[in-house]
Amino acid sequence: MALSVSPAYIPPANLNLTPSEQKLVPQASTDPAKQALANAGPAAIYHPSEAATTTAQAPEAVDTWVGRSESPHFPRFVDLFNGAQSALKASFQTFEANLAATAPDLASTEYGFTVEADGRLKVLDTAGQLSREATERLTVLLNQSVELKATAVAYRNAAIDMVDAGSPWSGSTLGYYSLTNENFASTIDLAPLFRTHDPSDIKAGRNQFFINQLSSNGERATQETERAMLERRAAQGFSTQA
Repeated sequence: MALSVSPAYIPPANLNLTPSEQKLVPQASTDPAKQALANAGPAAIYHPSEAATTTAQAPEAVDTWVGRSESPHFPRFVDLFNGAQSALKASFQTFEANLAATAPDLASTEYGFTVEADGRLKVLDTAGQLSREATERLTVLLNQSVELKATAVAYRNAAIDMVDAGSPWSGSTLGYYSLTNENFASTIDLAPLFRTHDPSDIKAGRNQFFINQLSSNGERATQETERAMLERRAAQGFSTQA
């Protein structure tokens, strides 16, 4: 079958629609139709979802603690800390040499020591090598060393100042921890910082560094500990944040 296409316009056969003369007359429903309509159920039933019927909950406010920024003077506190560490190292080496000469049985042990809140030096028997009597002797000897005690307290104070000058989220992030006179003794063992250790002793190697001991044993800072620190600094008339 062949189709031909012509560009000529071909008008439709009829443009006028003739209205019908038939009138539409409403018809009353029959009784069967009425009964069927009365008995008819819905074509579809809407079941609202659980989410749609749940009453919207009131928004809940959540406070997020960000913490202080790092002090612009933080590098100065790091320098003071490094100076205090060098002084303590020299004092500890002198004490160890004297201990080896006067009490070799104590010098041969892997004892540790730290600074208590009142400034006294405390023996730490982390290796489990000290008897009660040996611990008491060593405690007396440590606290009788005026230079060692003074440099250990200065080191503790410098460490606290450095941590206070840090921030929980920026820079060194040292402010992520709360270091105080009260928790220093449970956080830092001073002896491993200045001893030479066997490279195969991983734990001893880690404890050679202040930041490792702080991260392992330190108390995590909170909004409350930061507030207490700032109040303490204000009472001292000194701020690490200025």
